[in-house]
Amino acid sequence: MFWDSVIDSLKVFTYWETYVAGLEYLAICFIPMAIVGMIMEKSEGGGAIVGCFSIIIFTVLKVAAMAVFVLTLAPIIFGFAEDAAWSFPWQILTTATGAFFKLVGVLIVVSIILTFIPVFGRSSSLQTLVLGGIALVLDLLILDSVSPGIVRGRVDFVPGFWFLVGFLAIGGVMSWVGMMAVAFIATTLKIDEKSIGQLFIFPIGAVFGFIPVFMYGAWLGAQMRGGF
Repeated sequence: MFWDSVIDSLKVFTYWETYVAGLEYLAICFIPMAIVGMIMEKSEGGGAIVGCFSIIIFTVLKVAAMAVFVLTLAPIIFGFAEDAAWSFPWQILTTATGAFFKLVGVLIVVSIILTFIPVFGRSSSLQTLVLGGIALVLDLLILDSVSPGIVRGRVDFVPGFWFLVGFLAIGGVMSWVGMMAVAFIATTLKIDEKSIGQLFIFPIGAVFGFIPVFMYGAWLGAQMRGGF
C-alpha cells in the first residue's frame, strides 16, 4: 500500500497539467507579492504598514493558491482521471461559494496556527504537507456533499501506523530539501532574512511538500476506487 502510493504520487509528475497548475500556484503567490514589494520600495513612511499587511495577504494568497492547485489536480491526484479539472475550482467558487470559503477559511486558520509551531513555522514544505492534506480531505467532503455516500463510510482519512511513519519520513526529507533550496536561493541572491524577498522564495520551498501530499491523495483515491 505504501509503495503503491509512492509510485502513484510520482506518476502525478508525468502529467503536463501538474506543471501548469504549479505555475498557476506560483503566480497566485508571486504576482500580488511582487506588487506589494514594489509598493514597499516606493513607500517612504508606509513601508512598515505595508509590510504587516503583506504577511496577511501572503497567508491568504498561499491558502487560496493551495485550494486552487488541489482542486484543479484532484482527478489526477486521486487517480480518477488523466486530465486536470481546470474549471472545477471556479465552479466550486460560483456554485458552492460557501463550501469554497469554508475550505479557504479552514486553511487560513491552520496556516496561522502552524506559524506558531517552531518546526512548521520555519518549513514551508511541512506547511504545504499539512495544508495540502487538509485541502484533499475537504475536497472529498465537498464531493460527498454533492453526491452523498461516495466518501463517508468508504474512506479512512487517517492511514495506518507504518504508512503514517513512512509518510512523515518522506515529508521530513522533502521539508529538509525545501529548506535547503530556500537557503541556497537566499544565499545566492543575497536576500536578507527579514526582507520582503523571503516572501518570494517561500513558495519555491513549499513545492517540495507536494510529493507527500500526492502520496496521501493517491492513498485516499485508491480507497474510493476500491484498491489497496
